[in-house]
Amino acid sequence: MLSITSVFARLKAVKSNKPASKAPKKQTRDLEKSRKEILDVAFMEVFTRGFQGVSIDDIVKKTSLTKGAFYHQFPTKLDFGYALVEEVISPMIIDRWITPLEQFDNPLDGILKQMKNLIGNAPPAHLKLGCPLNNLVQEMSPIDKGFHKRLQTALQLWIDETEKHLKRAKANGYLKTNVNTKQVAQFVVMAHEGFYGMLKGLDDPKAFHALYNVLEKYFEVISHH
Repeated sequence: MLSITSVFARLKAVKSNKPASKAPKKQTRDLEKSRKEILDVAFMEVFTRGFQGVSIDDIVKKTSLTKGAFYHQFPTKLDFGYALVEEVISPMIIDRWITPLEQFDNPLDGILKQMKNLIGNAPPAHLKLGCPLNNLVQEMSPIDKGFHKRLQTALQLWIDETEKHLKRAKANGYLKTNVNTKQVAQFVVMAHEGFYGMLKGLDDPKAFHALYNVLEKYFEVISHH
């Protein structure tokens, strides 16, 4: 399901707006590098074991850092959990599901192609892990308000950015004029998350084709011919 290298390659360093001497700049780079290393490891640990199944010690052991360095970046476990959503998962949504749509005159074609590439062609072992976003929604959203707020924001980002491309499709004559682009965007995101959930639960990669065909037929119904 995931190309882990590409997921983390896209994370951008946070730049200071104030002039600084060489030493502070190096210190800033070191802090950013440490933060990225922690989040890289934490993402994979949480993705494979769940947020509640992972301890700070588990993460620190798989980095080159000390526990003190971890706490300097993230005073609590929840802090790094929130950062995972904001600094890893949200950017990943844009890279995997939104940016590729820019290459298509008809964004509906792009949505279907990305779904086939990233879900339909994913190794069964990856599908068994589900979707990082959906996993956290199911696990943490009901029990922690901070997670709920950030996960809600990530989902809304996905919907809003998808709708921008659907509006483009409508303006270019690919969608019927009476189509509600916001509702379609919500449906598309629900379809993505539903695909992951069903395939994870059924443990049957072949089920993807049935789900994909239904979405494809839906797109045909709302498209302008």
